[in-house]
Amino acid sequence: MFEALRGIACFVTVTVSLIYGTRIAWVCGKKCGFKEKPEDKKQALSESVPAAAVVYTFGFLIVFSLFLDGFLTILISSLTSSILLSGFVVSMAMPELKRKPSTKR
Repeated sequence: MFEALRGIACFVTVTVSLIYGTRIAWVCGKKCGFKEKPEDKKQALSESVPAAAVVYTFGFLIVFSLFLDGFLTILISSLTSSILLSGFVVSMAMPELKRKPSTKR
């Protein structure tokens, strides 16, 4: 019974961590448009990307602790994955990086 509750709590923690991390990174990427000044973009990126990475790290710590051994290995894998994922989500959400269909025929 305790193992089942522990598994449910871990699953919920990982899911919420990934959802909120993605939400933070996605909103940051949406803010960085063509009309924004570079200073505003830098400010938004310097605030949101580390916040998303920290939220992702909690989820990845739980996931990697199930599959890997050793605290240092788990910590380095979690930090690396969270930094890469937060940067990837921010870049995917940026309006200028989206492909716009051509109106020429």
